[in-house]
Amino acid sequence: MPGGDFHPWLFVILAAWILVCGLGVVAFKKIMYSAVSMVACFLGVAFAYALLNAPLVAIVQILVYVGAISIVIIFAIMLTEVQDGSYELFFNRQAVFAAPLAVAVAAVLIVVMVTSDIGQIGDKALNPSVKGISLLLFNGYVFPFELVSLVLVAAMIGAIVLARKEEEKS
Repeated sequence: MPGGDFHPWLFVILAAWILVCGLGVVAFKKIMYSAVSMVACFLGVAFAYALLNAPLVAIVQILVYVGAISIVIIFAIMLTEVQDGSYELFFNRQAVFAAPLAVAVAAVLIVVMVTSDIGQIGDKALNPSVKGISLLLFNGYVFPFELVSLVLVAAMIGAIVLARKEEEKS
């Protein structure tokens, strides 16, 4: 929170929101409903970052995931013209094996988190400023930053070429 107060009940509500939206991503039969649920899940994560006094990470979460990634996924859904999922039942043969494995992995993670002293690692949190991050991004890591932008431009050009080929066939 802005005043430095951490409200555990608000965090629990946000965590429940994120879990419900995450389940909606995999449970909805219509793929567009899953995409909208994914956007809501990303927004919940951004609010959790804001609650944890990480406003820069919250803003980046909104810009990158809610803005860019979600739009690209919705664009891909509209480009492929697939609106319904191809499955008939929510559970299939693989769920019989996957569910116990997921529960076992979750149990191991819970045991490791409870028994370790991971919360006692540092005395104070490192919270770099926007200026420090921008200096690193645009001075020290300018080549990877530009490389990522070229990959995104190439992906966009590829999507346009694929859309034009389907248009010419009709």
